[in-house]
Amino acid sequence: MRSRIQGVIVLIFSLLTLCSSKCFAKDSLFQEARKLQREGRFDEAISAYRNYLTGTTGEENLTDDQFATYTDALVQLMNTFQSKGEPVECITVLQEVFMLSPLLQNECLRDYYSVMGYALSRTEEMKKAEEITLKALTLPLHHATPERYFRDYAYAAAVFYSNSEYQNEVIEWCHEALVQAKACKNTSGQQWVMSMLGSLYKRNGDLTGAMELFQQSLDDSRSRGDELGELNSLSSLVDLFLYWDIPEYADMYASDAVYVERRMTQKNPMVSAQTYINKGRALYQLGVRDSVLFYIEQARKLCEILPYNSGMVDIDLLNGICLTEEEGESLLEGIQCLRQVTRQATAANRAKAYHHLAQTYLKNRQDKEAEIMLDSLQSILNQNGYPAQILHLDYKPILDHYVKKGNHLKIKQYGELLIREYQAFRERGINYNLVESIVELQTGNRLQELKIVQLKHANQRLWLLNYIVISLIIIAVVIILLIYQNKRHKILMRQADDRYSYVLQKLNQSNMEKEKIAQEVNEFLRDKDNRQELETLTPHVLKESGETKFRQCFELLYPLFLHRLREKVPSVTRREELLSMLIALHQDNKEIADLLAIAPRSVLMLRHRFRQKIGMNTDVSLENFIEDLLRI
Repeated sequence: MRSRIQGVIVLIFSLLTLCSSKCFAKDSLFQEARKLQREGRFDEAISAYRNYLTGTTGEENLTDDQFATYTDALVQLMNTFQSKGEPVECITVLQEVFMLSPLLQNECLRDYYSVMGYALSRTEEMKKAEEITLKALTLPLHHATPERYFRDYAYAAAVFYSNSEYQNEVIEWCHEALVQAKACKNTSGQQWVMSMLGSLYKRNGDLTGAMELFQQSLDDSRSRGDELGELNSLSSLVDLFLYWDIPEYADMYASDAVYVERRMTQKNPMVSAQTYINKGRALYQLGVRDSVLFYIEQARKLCEILPYNSGMVDIDLLNGICLTEEEGESLLEGIQCLRQVTRQATAANRAKAYHHLAQTYLKNRQDKEAEIMLDSLQSILNQNGYPAQILHLDYKPILDHYVKKGNHLKIKQYGELLIREYQAFRERGINYNLVESIVELQTGNRLQELKIVQLKHANQRLWLLNYIVISLIIIAVVIILLIYQNKRHKILMRQADDRYSYVLQKLNQSNMEKEKIAQEVNEFLRDKDNRQELETLTPHVLKESGETKFRQCFELLYPLFLHRLREKVPSVTRREELLSMLIALHQDNKEIADLLAIAPRSVLMLRHRFRQKIGMNTDVSLENFIEDLLRI
């Protein structure tokens, strides 16, 4: 009897030892997969995660911690594919793992659906992604943890982020995800959701709410010394002000981000690259085009090791938009950049690239190529159902094109898109809520700083008084600038309202009136600037005989310009004087090359040397320097 009992005990102990060693081996496999992932050995990491996920049969009694590790492996498998830039391959592998894993089919079914829904949202199958995500939220979460609840709600918000019919649900999911992130102290996840929620507020016109969230995220990051989080928060603020067409503030925050990025010791290439891209975007919107390419090149160096959609797509998009404003080789290079975006980018960025390509072809009178791009754009819009305010595209030139051609079907399609975009534009009108938000932000920060100073330096009242005065001046300047911005936008919106109402009214008329619509729209779009006098001042080539006459005519129009130029630049040459006069007459680089009978590259070299002689920095354009001379 005693020997039988001893045998049973030995058997139980052996089984327990076997199970514990088996679990230990599996945990070790997970840790090895994580190590490979962090080292960038993605293919090996994927193989390790697959072995870990399919090696667990479901017959084992896993602890809550082991369940959490198992489901984390599923998430990390998807993240590894995202790091490789292979979203489609990710779907295939997830499906294979599901078929081989009883755990995923039973106790971890919600986990699988949640991860699969998010993975599908990175592809073109948005409808399927939404269906699976909604199904996941209806399933029970076994061995629930705050971290897994956070994942489900955050993923759901990300999947439905662009769906205009689910905006209220997305906001609710974001708030629930924030609660769960705080419960499990997931600061990086919390910041991600706050950024997403702030973007929703931005889109819906709640500037105050968006700014409060982004600023809170920025303050939290700075208090923790989290430089990466600080960069992400600054990036959100840059996007906010660019979206609302306030490039001055966007550039201010972009400059702060560049400063933070340059002092970082442990850098994230993707975040660093986005920092320089944002700076370039802000400068482009400010019209300081000379420096945009510099920041694009800075970002490009960082993106060489990253998947295309992790940074290079934004570089190609911005670079393409800049270069297509030029002519010759630059124009062709810009078109190539935008076509690269159409081949490899996500749907939203492809739509932006098709839109700008169409505008470029229309500007260069290549109607056939433009219409091919527009058909591709329409296909993406129909397939994905993007709200007008998300893509932020200008449909007016496209509508004008089809009005001229008399294509009634396209007129109707783009007329509807124009209405939606115009409504979004009106909703984006700058109002005093922004002024109040900025003032509250500035005042709040200043009061906090004053309290700290008072505690440390009670005897420095004079310094504090000066500080308050400076703060009040800053606030006053902000208010004045934003009031001016408000008035400018009101005027623009009033003009746009009148113009678009007129066009849309004409669209509803009979076929007998279509030709009249085209004629009236053409009259509406006609440039009303009187350029005839300037055109008489520019002969085809400024040879010796033409130059004398040109100078005489120019001095009649701008009698003090050359005098001021020579005062500013005593060593200015004849060729540099001609360059300055032609820039004053709004001639582009190609036109200047034709007039001076030199190559376009020679014009660029002449501009470069002249800028060096003047001593201009990269943030100031030569055009601004010339305009200042005209205004003195």
